[in-house]
Amino acid sequence: MPFFSSRRRTCAVASRGVRLRPLAVAICSIASSLDYACAAETSESEAASLPAVEIRSKRSYYDPRPASVSTATRTDSDPRDVPQTVNSIAVEEVASYGGRTLADALSGVPGISNTSDTRFDSFRIRGFSSAGDLFLDGVRDDAQYVRSLGNIERVEVLKGPAAVLYGRGSGGGVINRISKQPGHDVQNSVQVTAGSYGRLGASADLNQVLSDEWAMRVNAGRERADSFRNGVNSTRQYIAPAIKWDNHRTSWLLQTEYNEFERVPDRGMPAGRRVNGSYTLPPAASSTTYGALGRDYLKDSSTNFRSTLEHKFDNQWKIRNVLSLLELDSRFDNTFAGGLTGPGNSRVTRSRFVQDLKQRNLQANLELDGKLMTGALEHQLLFGADYTNENRHPRLWRANASTVSLLAPDTTPDRGPAPTVFSNSVHKASGYALYAQDQMRLSPQWQVLAGVRWDRFAADSLSQVNNSRAQRTTSAVSPRLGVVWSPLKDHSFYASYSKNFIPSGGVDTVGLDPGSTSNVNALDPQFSRQLEAGVKSDWFDKRISSTLAVFQLDLYNRRTQVASSPDLFVLTGLERNRGIELSVNGQLATDWFIRSGFSVQNARILESKSCRMCGANVQGKRSAGVSSANGSLFISYAPAQGFFAESGLVYEGARYVDVNNLLDLPAYTRWDARLGYRFRKAEVTFAVTNLTGKNYYVTSTGLAQIMPGSPRSALLSAAYKF
Repeated sequence: MPFFSSRRRTCAVASRGVRLRPLAVAICSIASSLDYACAAETSESEAASLPAVEIRSKRSYYDPRPASVSTATRTDSDPRDVPQTVNSIAVEEVASYGGRTLADALSGVPGISNTSDTRFDSFRIRGFSSAGDLFLDGVRDDAQYVRSLGNIERVEVLKGPAAVLYGRGSGGGVINRISKQPGHDVQNSVQVTAGSYGRLGASADLNQVLSDEWAMRVNAGRERADSFRNGVNSTRQYIAPAIKWDNHRTSWLLQTEYNEFERVPDRGMPAGRRVNGSYTLPPAASSTTYGALGRDYLKDSSTNFRSTLEHKFDNQWKIRNVLSLLELDSRFDNTFAGGLTGPGNSRVTRSRFVQDLKQRNLQANLELDGKLMTGALEHQLLFGADYTNENRHPRLWRANASTVSLLAPDTTPDRGPAPTVFSNSVHKASGYALYAQDQMRLSPQWQVLAGVRWDRFAADSLSQVNNSRAQRTTSAVSPRLGVVWSPLKDHSFYASYSKNFIPSGGVDTVGLDPGSTSNVNALDPQFSRQLEAGVKSDWFDKRISSTLAVFQLDLYNRRTQVASSPDLFVLTGLERNRGIELSVNGQLATDWFIRSGFSVQNARILESKSCRMCGANVQGKRSAGVSSANGSLFISYAPAQGFFAESGLVYEGARYVDVNNLLDLPAYTRWDARLGYRFRKAEVTFAVTNLTGKNYYVTSTGLAQIMPGSPRSALLSAAYKF
């Protein structure tokens, strides 16, 4: 029954040939916080003939609010009990508009700016880079590739430092993809899609209950699409089988996922440059590309295996072990734009890079989770240990490519010199960590969340070009403290402090720079700290929930890559982001829903050590790639059957392209909408992205790589559930 969400509790009374004692039978306990009220008293003969009874939450399946979140505490927690901001994004909503990547899922999420490249996912959370803060089911996933949403149920974002649970990171937050799992109440579905720019795809989500204890699930799909960008196309495919055994005391989940994403690489367009040296937005048409069409390609092949074993000692304590193995093979041949040259800066220099990247990440986690009473205090305790072993071997070859016109580039592959070895290094990293967390309930009104973690991270890089080597070991202690005060039934005030660290060799990708003459390998770790306070509320008989938060996030010993010398990093001292964030989600009226969030932030470099090669003093500059405001607002009409519709907007404020603030991308508002018809077992949806055909720029990774947003595009999808 799709009308109800997965936010449910089940109770049943069934004879199955067993005689029940003539005592009152409680069908289910009262769970007042979720508005459950179910009790029964019956005789022996009546109880023996009762069918199974299922009681579910009052929340509709289409209510955007999660009943619980796991990323913030690594335990299932009520969002009201978490003293930090947490966003949860249902992938089903994203996919209905044609979203297939993590960047699509995070579009319009407050405080997140997209800085992704054609080669990999990258975002700024509350002003700070998070390419290394990506997770899958709570396991670090810091490889360089573009992630798929095909086997993902939802995406959770924890704002602010999370080292106490996840170790090293930028401190802006963590992005955790939560995968689909086998179950006894999962519907099967098949779907076909067709859309603008030759888009065609099909997918299947098949779940099979094998017995009372066994279930399996297979997700698979394939999609091909062209693009509004000249000569750019892509094909993605995935298959993800999983099997789960659960006897209600011990469970074992085995998951395997294979993803393949092949496309023509596209790094965007260069900015224009006036004679006086100032920069302008790209003067070429938004469809203009600068690669070598017919030769350029990029292919990511990733295989992920996970084993999750959990055992309950009793109703209070359980132990969990997770083993994860990621294998990535990423190859490309990419010709892309560089600087401007020629009369009036009318021509573009280009470079050609060929890559063969192989990465293998092995990770293990062991956790003990349980409840304990000490006098009047209730404790939810978590003790954990992490081990990681990462091996990354990128091989790069480089060659100069011919210059082309800025406005009408020749994209025919040139016959320039063959690429020569640019770098060939083997990077290894290992990490050990111990952590503890206590969620304490002091009284019905007061809760405290406290945690601490110790990490040891070692990086070792060896150049196979000149046999040079670099090694670095870092240890750090990361604390976390938060308090939640609920003086009123529907309102919880909170405050929190948390800290993070980024060691050398573990920034966005694992590895040091062997043979470097710069100070990059000797730099001290970066540290971040956040103070956050806010209020989480329920309104109108819990139909609407809101979160209002204010925060200050500092990154000190901040390292910055120098634009004119990519091998050189400098410590810019202190970078700070102050902001306020508001989200409102829930049910407005019968079958009417709202999902929204908005953030205003001021991310700046406050202290910067002088660097004559930076080209300008970056002190006082705005943080690159971070918008001053962003968010989204969507209103939907979603009955269980019949016509449904949704419309909303995504807003992104102005962002500077570079650290010297030489060019900013203008703010934009994008309107999206969808409508469809829902039958008992089938659903047809027609969705339009960028309804008004707005011209805008979605992301950039430098002055020569600015990516325009897609014009108006449509997607027609049909799904059958059984």
